[in-house]
Amino acid sequence: MAISRKFVDSEGVNWQVYQIAPADGGYDGDGDHDGWLYFFSRGVTRSLAPFPDDWSRMDWPGLERLCRSARPPVVRESVVAARIANGA
Repeated sequence: MAISRKFVDSEGVNWQVYQIAPADGGYDGDGDHDGWLYFFSRGVTRSLAPFPDDWSRMDWPGLERLCRSARPPVVRESVVAARIANGA
């Protein structure tokens, strides 16, 4: 089961964050040995890797700092190729 947290940032925006593990439980080829954190709110998504081991125990300001340092998720080549193949 994925670890998740909810928090409200200093602007009053509700966020949810999940720890995502690589599909095979190992190295995913991008340096994300332990997976990444996936933040989402109101149609905005961000991901962060690497991330602190204690993220799930952080207070809301700590989670907001992580969220602000996260970036939009990278679309992997295989996903792009599948979209092109499907005419998307």
